[in-house]
Amino acid sequence: MRERRWLSWVVAVATSVGLFGCVDGAGGAPQGGQIGGVHGAEGGCDEEKEDIGADDVSPLGFSARAALTEISGERSAPLTWAKGGSTTATVSVGELIAARFVRSTVAEGGDSSGAEPALALDCSDHLQLDVPLAFSTEDGAFDESFAVTLRVPRVDAASFFYKIDLSALQGSYEVTEVDPAEFKAVTVYLSGALSSGAVSGTISGIAESHPTGSGPDGSVSARQFGVAQF
Repeated sequence: MRERRWLSWVVAVATSVGLFGCVDGAGGAPQGGQIGGVHGAEGGCDEEKEDIGADDVSPLGFSARAALTEISGERSAPLTWAKGGSTTATVSVGELIAARFVRSTVAEGGDSSGAEPALALDCSDHLQLDVPLAFSTEDGAFDESFAVTLRVPRVDAASFFYKIDLSALQGSYEVTEVDPAEFKAVTVYLSGALSSGAVSGTISGIAESHPTGSGPDGSVSARQFGVAQF
């Protein structure tokens, strides 16, 4: 199965390592202001996906089960809220649902190395593992369970990216970093990295304003905000 993976502006901003750092030390507004006149990223990755069994040794030299053995189970890390305060975050990865080997190359006409560092696409071969994941914080702000697709480039490393459904939260978190009433849409994302012995991640958001103008001259602005880092 072939498909092209593009780096959308929303995903690019939400997954940027520097997003959390854009919030000042006092928990104020992002220092970078707004993102205006947004356009889609050029290029992308051509990806060819092949379903594999849990014990099939992939061209990367390891199986989905071997990778999951390294990264499954429960891991905790200190979490710092952007507005102040701290707690403990816990991530738990469950049993394998499905697995794929993904052969990935830079799309014709695209050049991931030419993008800004924080927005660069990683067009490298990897496994995709569909698994259940639980994410919670000790203070009760999050107590969520959902399915994610892990990106696994190495047997002992995986990453994930998830758009949180704010209308179905089991925890007590509410968006207070911005006023949702002032924006067309507010979206919060959870991204994380797992290794054989640790977990780290970021909770971040995008507040999208109402469009200005129409057609080719139209633009959309968005405010980025940090929620937490662990």
